[in-house]
Amino acid sequence: MKKLTQKEIKKHLLDILLNFQDFCDDYGLKMYLCAGTLLGAVRHHGFIPWDDDIDVCMDRESYQKVMEIAKKNSVFNEHYKITDFQFNDSSYPFIKVVDLTTKMSQQFENDEADYLWIDVFPMDGLPGDKSLQKKLYQKVAIVREIQMLSFAKAGQGRTLAKKILKPLVIPFAKMYGLKRANEKLNQLSQTYDYNKTGWIGDVMWGDYGKETMRTSDYFESTKVNFEGYQFDTMACWDSYLTKLYGKNYMDIPPKEKQVNHCLQAWLR
Repeated sequence: MKKLTQKEIKKHLLDILLNFQDFCDDYGLKMYLCAGTLLGAVRHHGFIPWDDDIDVCMDRESYQKVMEIAKKNSVFNEHYKITDFQFNDSSYPFIKVVDLTTKMSQQFENDEADYLWIDVFPMDGLPGDKSLQKKLYQKVAIVREIQMLSFAKAGQGRTLAKKILKPLVIPFAKMYGLKRANEKLNQLSQTYDYNKTGWIGDVMWGDYGKETMRTSDYFESTKVNFEGYQFDTMACWDSYLTKLYGKNYMDIPPKEKQVNHCLQAWLR
């Protein structure tokens, strides 16, 4: 197998994104750049130089349509595949679109779907009441921690505390069960209907008060440039990035905060 350079890894990730965008266009589905990928588009017009992943999001209706299509045939454009815990081919509660021609290794996790991937997050409803929003995110955060620990690598972590504590708590997470945690996250994220509440956000994988916005603002879209290509995102991207990264999001962070997924990848 040929080991890929960081530049080649990013080229494969971009190809997954472009092919998934074509997939969405074919079915009339809206996909947005979000999180660090949107920050990269705005600040660098492409990948954040030290980053090595791609994040996109979809409103729950569009997301569910992708799931329905994938149930019949999860592979598209020859070697791209839609994976999800409900298909028993992913450890995560959200869609990952993978490149089947690659093999991947990640430092901190034991994930059986060892391909280069992009993340596709569902955007779900939130209550208008901030205290109810906070309670929902608190519930999600607990289950998400269990979910991540249930397949984490013992003794691995970015801090000494995590390296020491992980072996102690991983057995309890495994007792709860990965599938049970994913099912609970999927259920919790769909507690509210954004068409009724008027608020939408990344409930499943986001944090309280960050990736949240009014439903009407979310569905108003605009274009951003990423690696020479045009992609959709929410028109309220400035307030979205400010909530997520702070008002100085255009500033380059210090070296110690320039972290990535520590990916290694090969062509199969």
